Amino acid sequence: MALAQSLILRLDASVMDYWGAYALADGGRHQRLKGALFMQTAIPHPLFNSVILSDPDPEAIATALDLGAACAASGVPVLWRIGPCVDSAETRARLQGAGLEPSGSHPAMLVDLGELSAPPPVEGLTISMSTDAEERRAWGKLAIAAFEMEASLGTAMGACEATIPASLFADQPRFTGYLDGIPVAVSSLVMTDGIAGVYAVATLPEARKRGVGAAMTLHAMAEGKRRGAAVATLQATPMGQPVYEKIGFRTVFDYQTYLQS
Repeated sequence: MALAQSLILRLDASVMDYWGAYALADGGRHQRLKGALFMQTAIPHPLFNSVILSDPDPEAIATALDLGAACAASGVPVLWRIGPCVDSAETRARLQGAGLEPSGSHPAMLVDLGELSAPPPVEGLTISMSTDAEERRAWGKLAIAAFEMEASLGTAMGACEATIPASLFADQPRFTGYLDGIPVAVSSLVMTDGIAGVYAVATLPEARKRGVGAAMTLHAMAEGKRRGAAVATLQATPMGQPVYEKIGFRTVFDYQTYLQS
Protein backbone atom coordinates (compact mmCIF):
# COMPACT_ATOMS: atom_id res chain seq x y z
CA MET A 1 0.00 0.00 0.00
CA ALA A 2 1.52 3.32 -1.09
CA LEU A 3 1.02 6.05 1.50
CA ALA A 4 1.18 9.80 1.11
CA GLN A 5 4.22 11.31 2.80
CA SER A 6 1.92 13.44 4.95
CA LEU A 7 0.31 10.31 6.41
CA ILE A 8 3.68 8.65 7.02
CA LEU A 9 4.80 11.73 8.95
CA ARG A 10 1.63 11.57 11.06
CA LEU A 11 2.39 7.93 11.86
CA ASP A 12 5.94 8.94 12.80
CA ALA A 13 4.49 11.64 15.06
CA SER A 14 2.35 9.02 16.82
CA VAL A 15 5.45 6.92 17.52
CA MET A 16 7.24 10.00 18.87
CA ASP A 17 4.30 10.89 21.10
CA TYR A 18 4.12 7.46 22.73
CA TRP A 19 7.80 6.68 23.26
CA GLY A 20 8.74 10.31 23.84
CA ALA A 21 6.37 10.55 26.81
CA TYR A 22 8.71 8.35 28.86
CA ALA A 23 11.51 10.89 28.42
CA LEU A 24 9.28 13.53 30.01
CA ALA A 25 9.12 11.52 33.24
CA ASP A 26 11.48 12.06 36.16
CA GLY A 27 15.11 11.44 35.18
CA GLY A 28 14.47 11.71 31.44
CA ARG A 29 15.82 13.83 28.62
CA HIS A 30 13.51 14.76 25.74
CA GLN A 31 15.04 16.70 22.85
CA ARG A 32 13.23 17.61 19.64
CA LEU A 33 15.38 18.11 16.55
CA LYS A 34 14.40 18.84 12.95
CA GLY A 35 12.39 15.76 11.98
CA ALA A 36 13.77 13.76 14.89
CA LEU A 37 13.32 13.01 18.56
CA PHE A 38 16.05 11.96 20.98
CA MET A 39 14.80 10.39 24.19
CA GLN A 40 16.70 9.14 27.21
CA THR A 41 14.88 7.74 30.24
CA ALA A 42 15.53 6.16 33.61
CA ILE A 43 14.59 2.77 32.15
CA PRO A 44 17.83 0.97 31.18
CA HIS A 45 16.59 -0.62 27.96
CA PRO A 46 17.07 0.49 24.31
CA LEU A 47 13.31 0.66 23.67
CA PHE A 48 13.13 3.59 26.07
CA ASN A 49 16.38 5.26 25.03
CA SER A 50 16.10 5.99 21.35
CA VAL A 51 16.15 8.22 18.32
CA ILE A 52 13.09 8.40 16.09
CA LEU A 53 13.99 9.87 12.71
CA SER A 54 11.50 11.16 10.14
CA ASP A 55 13.64 13.66 8.20
CA PRO A 56 17.15 13.15 6.75
CA ASP A 57 18.40 16.54 7.94
CA PRO A 58 22.21 16.15 8.25
CA GLU A 59 22.52 18.51 11.21
CA ALA A 60 19.75 16.75 13.14
CA ILE A 61 21.33 13.35 12.45
CA ALA A 62 24.72 14.62 13.61
CA THR A 63 23.24 16.01 16.83
CA ALA A 64 21.28 12.81 17.47
CA LEU A 65 24.43 10.73 16.92
CA ASP A 66 26.25 12.79 19.54
CA LEU A 67 23.38 12.52 22.02
CA GLY A 68 23.10 8.79 21.39
CA ALA A 69 26.82 8.30 21.86
CA ALA A 70 26.68 9.98 25.26
CA CYS A 71 23.77 7.76 26.30
CA ALA A 72 25.51 4.62 25.06
CA ALA A 73 28.68 5.63 26.91
CA SER A 74 26.65 5.51 30.12
CA GLY A 75 25.99 1.82 29.46
CA VAL A 76 22.57 1.95 27.80
CA PRO A 77 22.42 1.24 24.03
CA VAL A 78 20.23 3.53 21.93
CA LEU A 79 17.63 2.20 19.48
CA TRP A 80 17.17 4.19 16.25
CA ARG A 81 13.85 3.92 14.40
CA ILE A 82 13.96 4.94 10.73
CA GLY A 83 10.78 5.55 8.75
CA PRO A 84 10.40 5.38 4.95
CA CYS A 85 10.72 9.16 4.54
CA VAL A 86 14.30 8.78 5.75
CA ASP A 87 15.33 5.26 4.79
CA SER A 88 17.83 5.47 1.93
CA ALA A 89 21.23 4.13 0.97
CA GLU A 90 22.72 7.46 2.04
CA THR A 91 21.12 7.39 5.51
CA ARG A 92 22.04 3.76 6.06
CA ALA A 93 25.64 4.48 5.09
CA ARG A 94 25.72 7.50 7.44
CA LEU A 95 24.45 5.51 10.41
CA GLN A 96 26.58 2.44 9.81
CA GLY A 97 29.60 4.66 9.20
CA ALA A 98 29.02 6.05 12.70
CA GLY A 99 29.14 2.52 14.10
CA LEU A 100 25.42 1.76 14.35
CA GLU A 101 24.40 -1.85 13.73
CA PRO A 102 21.21 -2.87 11.87
CA SER A 103 18.94 -4.62 14.37
CA GLY A 104 15.90 -5.60 12.31
CA SER A 105 12.59 -4.03 11.41
CA HIS A 106 9.09 -3.56 12.81
CA PRO A 107 5.98 -3.52 10.59
CA ALA A 108 3.84 -0.39 10.80
CA MET A 109 0.20 -1.42 10.41
CA LEU A 110 -2.91 0.58 9.61
CA VAL A 111 -6.68 -0.03 9.65
CA ASP A 112 -9.74 2.03 8.76
CA LEU A 113 -11.97 2.54 11.79
CA GLY A 114 -15.07 3.10 9.68
CA GLU A 115 -16.33 -0.46 10.11
CA LEU A 116 -14.87 -1.32 13.50
CA SER A 117 -16.48 -4.44 14.91
CA ALA A 118 -17.17 -5.12 18.57
CA PRO A 119 -14.72 -7.52 20.19
CA PRO A 120 -16.02 -11.03 20.85
CA PRO A 121 -16.78 -11.45 24.55
CA VAL A 122 -14.07 -12.96 26.75
CA GLU A 123 -15.57 -14.62 29.79
CA GLY A 124 -14.54 -12.88 32.99
CA LEU A 125 -12.71 -10.00 31.23
CA THR A 126 -13.21 -6.40 32.27
CA ILE A 127 -11.16 -3.44 31.03
CA SER A 128 -10.58 -0.22 32.93
CA MET A 129 -8.57 2.97 32.37
CA SER A 130 -5.79 4.08 34.72
CA THR A 131 -6.89 7.30 36.37
CA ASP A 132 -4.08 8.27 38.76
CA ALA A 133 -0.32 7.96 39.21
CA GLU A 134 -0.44 4.80 41.31
CA GLU A 135 -2.68 3.01 38.81
CA ARG A 136 -0.27 4.00 36.04
CA ARG A 137 2.64 2.72 38.16
CA ALA A 138 0.87 -0.64 38.43
CA TRP A 139 0.15 -0.54 34.68
CA GLY A 140 3.87 -0.05 33.95
CA LYS A 141 4.92 -2.96 36.14
CA LEU A 142 2.27 -5.18 34.55
CA ALA A 143 3.42 -4.17 31.04
CA ILE A 144 6.98 -5.32 31.79
CA ALA A 145 5.69 -8.66 33.10
CA ALA A 146 3.30 -9.16 30.16
CA PHE A 147 6.07 -8.48 27.63
CA GLU A 148 8.27 -10.92 29.57
CA MET A 149 11.03 -8.37 29.94
CA GLU A 150 13.54 -8.45 32.78
CA ALA A 151 11.64 -8.20 36.05
CA SER A 152 14.13 -5.61 37.31
CA LEU A 153 12.77 -3.15 34.72
CA GLY A 154 9.34 -3.17 36.34
CA THR A 155 10.19 -0.68 39.08
CA ALA A 156 11.76 1.79 36.62
CA MET A 157 8.88 1.42 34.17
CA GLY A 158 6.35 1.95 36.94
CA ALA A 159 8.18 5.05 38.15
CA CYS A 160 8.20 6.48 34.62
CA GLU A 161 4.49 5.87 34.15
CA ALA A 162 3.77 7.48 37.51
CA THR A 163 5.80 10.63 36.75
CA ILE A 164 4.94 11.31 33.10
CA PRO A 165 3.20 14.73 33.21
CA ALA A 166 -0.43 14.04 34.05
CA SER A 167 -1.64 16.38 31.29
CA LEU A 168 -0.35 13.98 28.62
CA PHE A 169 -2.77 11.27 29.66
CA ALA A 170 -5.72 13.23 28.29
CA ASP A 171 -4.54 11.97 24.88
CA GLN A 172 -2.71 8.84 26.08
CA PRO A 173 -5.03 6.67 28.19
CA ARG A 174 -3.69 3.39 29.61
CA PHE A 175 -5.96 0.35 29.84
CA THR A 176 -5.72 -2.68 32.13
CA GLY A 177 -7.53 -5.95 31.47
CA TYR A 178 -8.74 -8.04 34.41
CA LEU A 179 -9.73 -11.70 34.27
CA ASP A 180 -12.00 -12.49 37.18
CA GLY A 181 -10.62 -9.42 38.93
CA ILE A 182 -6.94 -10.25 38.41
CA PRO A 183 -4.87 -7.83 36.23
CA VAL A 184 -3.52 -9.78 33.24
CA ALA A 185 -3.19 -7.44 30.23
CA VAL A 186 -2.41 -3.91 29.11
CA SER A 187 -2.88 -1.61 26.15
CA SER A 188 -2.55 2.08 25.43
CA LEU A 189 -4.09 4.62 23.08
CA VAL A 190 -2.23 7.66 21.73
CA MET A 191 -4.26 10.28 19.89
CA THR A 192 -2.09 12.21 17.40
CA ASP A 193 -3.47 14.45 14.67
CA GLY A 194 -6.64 12.39 14.20
CA ILE A 195 -4.87 9.02 14.30
CA ALA A 196 -5.45 6.40 17.00
CA GLY A 197 -2.09 4.88 17.86
CA VAL A 198 -2.39 1.56 19.69
CA TYR A 199 0.63 0.70 21.84
CA ALA A 200 1.84 -1.70 24.52
CA VAL A 201 -0.66 -4.49 23.90
CA ALA A 202 0.43 -7.48 25.97
CA THR A 203 -1.02 -10.28 28.07
CA LEU A 204 0.55 -12.33 30.85
CA PRO A 205 1.59 -15.78 29.55
CA GLU A 206 -0.93 -17.64 31.71
CA ALA A 207 -3.84 -15.64 30.25
CA ARG A 208 -2.98 -15.96 26.55
CA LYS A 209 -4.88 -17.85 23.83
CA ARG A 210 -8.22 -16.63 25.18
CA GLY A 211 -8.78 -13.55 23.02
CA VAL A 212 -7.60 -11.09 25.65
CA GLY A 213 -5.01 -9.42 23.41
CA ALA A 214 -7.54 -8.86 20.63
CA ALA A 215 -10.03 -7.45 23.12
CA MET A 216 -7.44 -5.05 24.54
CA THR A 217 -6.53 -3.90 21.02
CA LEU A 218 -10.14 -3.39 19.96
CA HIS A 219 -10.93 -1.55 23.18
CA ALA A 220 -8.21 1.01 22.44
CA MET A 221 -9.36 1.27 18.80
CA ALA A 222 -12.97 1.86 19.85
CA GLU A 223 -11.92 4.61 22.24
CA GLY A 224 -9.86 6.18 19.45
CA LYS A 225 -12.84 6.12 17.12
CA ARG A 226 -15.03 7.63 19.85
CA ARG A 227 -12.50 10.47 20.09
CA GLY A 228 -12.73 11.15 16.35
CA ALA A 229 -9.97 9.05 14.77
CA ALA A 230 -10.62 7.71 11.26
CA VAL A 231 -7.72 5.22 11.25
CA ALA A 232 -5.71 3.26 13.81
CA THR A 233 -2.04 2.37 13.64
CA LEU A 234 0.36 0.15 15.56
CA GLN A 235 3.76 -1.51 15.25
CA ALA A 236 3.58 -5.27 15.53
CA THR A 237 5.72 -7.89 17.20
CA PRO A 238 5.89 -11.32 15.53
CA MET A 239 3.57 -12.67 18.24
CA GLY A 240 1.02 -9.92 17.81
CA GLN A 241 0.99 -9.52 14.02
CA PRO A 242 -1.37 -12.46 13.26
CA VAL A 243 -3.81 -11.14 15.87
CA TYR A 244 -3.80 -7.68 14.33
CA GLU A 245 -4.23 -9.04 10.81
CA LYS A 246 -7.37 -10.89 11.92
CA ILE A 247 -8.72 -7.61 13.26
CA GLY A 248 -8.08 -5.98 9.87
CA PHE A 249 -4.70 -4.26 10.19
CA ARG A 250 -2.42 -4.37 7.15
CA THR A 251 1.30 -3.65 6.98
CA VAL A 252 1.97 -0.38 5.15
CA PHE A 253 5.74 -0.13 5.66
CA ASP A 254 8.54 -1.29 7.95
CA TYR A 255 10.46 0.78 10.45
CA GLN A 256 14.13 -0.10 10.13
CA THR A 257 16.02 -0.21 13.41
CA TYR A 258 19.66 0.33 14.34
CA LEU A 259 21.47 -0.08 17.65
CA GLN A 260 23.99 2.47 18.87
CA SER A 261 26.19 0.99 21.58
